[in-house]
Amino acid sequence: MKIFKYYRIVFLLSFLILLAGSILKVANSEVGVFNGNTILISGLVTSVLAVLLAFYTIFKSAKMPAGEKLIWVLLFSLGFLFRIGFIAFLVGLIFFFIGPRRLFFKNTITEEQE
Repeated sequence: MKIFKYYRIVFLLSFLILLAGSILKVANSEVGVFNGNTILISGLVTSVLAVLLAFYTIFKSAKMPAGEKLIWVLLFSLGFLFRIGFIAFLVGLIFFFIGPRRLFFKNTITEEQE
């Protein structure tokens, strides 16, 4: 569960860095030695780190079925590799909110109650 906390921090950090880099790139301005390009590159590096942390938490989960692991990995990979930014962000955001329940917590309904 601790590694998922790091995923959340890195995901938010990468989002904020990419947002700041995009604003600087569109405005064609710079802050000191940082311009839009350098901030966007650092945002891309933090995005790669967020995806790697997501992969690690998915593969370390004993609760998540193998089919669901494959779906998450494909969604993260396709969104990131084909540079479909909105899809990659949407998948990361969904994983940000529902990830802990699907990865770590047990269902409250047992087989006897069904």
